[in-house]
Amino acid sequence: MSDRPRIGVSSCLLGERVRYDGGDKRDAWLVDELGPRVEWVPVCPEVEAGFGTPREPMQLERRGGRMALVTVESGRDVTDVLSAFAERRTGELAAASLDGYVFKAGSPSCGVDGVRGLFADAVMQRLPDLPAVDERQLADPAARGRFVERVFARFRDRRRLEAGGSRPVDVVRMHGGARQAIADRAAVEEPLEIRLHGRPFAVIMRTPGADRELAAGFLLSERIIRDADDLGTVEHCTLQPSATANIVNVTLTDQSGVERAIADRRDVTANASCGLCGRRTIDTILADVGPVRAAWTLDVDTVRALPQRLREAQAVFDETGGLHAAGLFDRHGRLVDAAEDVGRHNAVDKIVGRMLMREALPLSDYALCVSGRTSFEILQKAAVAGIPIVVAVSAPSTLAIDLAGQCGITLAGFVRGDGLNIYSHASRIR
Repeated sequence: MSDRPRIGVSSCLLGERVRYDGGDKRDAWLVDELGPRVEWVPVCPEVEAGFGTPREPMQLERRGGRMALVTVESGRDVTDVLSAFAERRTGELAAASLDGYVFKAGSPSCGVDGVRGLFADAVMQRLPDLPAVDERQLADPAARGRFVERVFARFRDRRRLEAGGSRPVDVVRMHGGARQAIADRAAVEEPLEIRLHGRPFAVIMRTPGADRELAAGFLLSERIIRDADDLGTVEHCTLQPSATANIVNVTLTDQSGVERAIADRRDVTANASCGLCGRRTIDTILADVGPVRAAWTLDVDTVRALPQRLREAQAVFDETGGLHAAGLFDRHGRLVDAAEDVGRHNAVDKIVGRMLMREALPLSDYALCVSGRTSFEILQKAAVAGIPIVVAVSAPSTLAIDLAGQCGITLAGFVRGDGLNIYSHASRIR
C-alpha cells in the first residue's frame, strides 16, 4: 500500500522530453514542491500510443459531429489510434488507485481552450470523481490549495478502505501450554487534532477515515456549531511534510465564535468515550511520560485468571450489566483495588487517583486488568502511573500497541479461557 497520494500527470510536466518537438514543459512547483509528498504516475498519451518523439504536431478538430485528433501537416486522422490507447490506459489507471490527475494545458490529448482532449475525456469518463486540474489552473494559489486538499482527503479515505481499518502486528499467542509467534491485525487508532481557524482546539482518538465529517459532527455535539450554515471550510492540513498528518482545520462562518469556543474549552474534558478529547494539541499527550521499568514476571495461568477475578468484583455490573471495570493486581495475582464506570478509562483514573492520594505511585509492582478493549488512553494512563503489565479481555488498538512497546509495558489482549495474545514485552509473562 502506498504511503503517499498517487497522482497521474502528463509526463512533460515532470521534465520528460516527450513533447512533439522533443522538449518538455517542466513545472517547478509540481516537481520541487508537491513532488516529494506524492507518488507520480506519468503518462504521455501520444508517445505511449506509438507516435514517438519528435513527431508531427496534432490538433483537435470537429469532424462529422465529433472531436477528432488530426495531424497538422498531413491532416491524418489519428482519433481511433489514440482512443484505443485511451481505453486501455484508463483501465490501468483505474486499477492504480489514483488520488488525482494533472493534465497538460494546451495539449490536444488533454485539452485546448476549454475543450477536453480525447485522453483527458476518457480518464474523466472512467474516473468522474477524481480530483483533476491542468497546470495553468495550479498557477492560482487558491485553486492549488483546493486541489491538494482534495487529493490528500481522497488518499486518506483510500488508505483506510484498503487497510480495512486495521494494520499488521506481531503477536506472541499462548494457548494451553503452547507459545507461538504469529502475525495478526489490530484496529488502527490515531489522534486527530481539530483546529479552529488554525488554532488548536481538541484532539480526538479515532480510526482514520471521514475525518472532515468527524470534525463537523464533533463540533456540532460540542455545540460550537448549530447547523451546516455555521461551517465555512473543513480541510486537512497540507503544510506537513507527511501525507498522514492528522490535523483538520475548520473555519466558521461567524469568526466571533472562535474566541469564545477556545476560551470555554477546558484543558482536559472528562468524557465517557475518550479520555483525551480535551487535549488541545497532540504533542502534549506524552510530553512527560518515561519508560516503565520492572523486572518481575507473572505466570500465564495467573494472567488468564485476572479477568474472572475482576469480574467477581463488579457489583454494579451485576445489577446493571452496563459498566466497565479496571482492577489492580499484585505480583501474586491478588486483587488490590477495583473500580467501575461507564468509561473504562474513567475506571482506570479512579484506581490511579486512589493510589495517588495514598502516595503509592509509581505502581511498578502491579498489573492492570481492564474489561473490554485497550486503546491509547488506557496505555497512556498506565504509563503515567508506572504500571508494567496491562491485561485486557478484548483487542488493543494499533496506537495502544505502539505506546506499550515505546513505554516498556507488557500488553496482553484477548485474555479468555486458555488463550491470550501478547503484543509487547512478552518476557514478563512466563
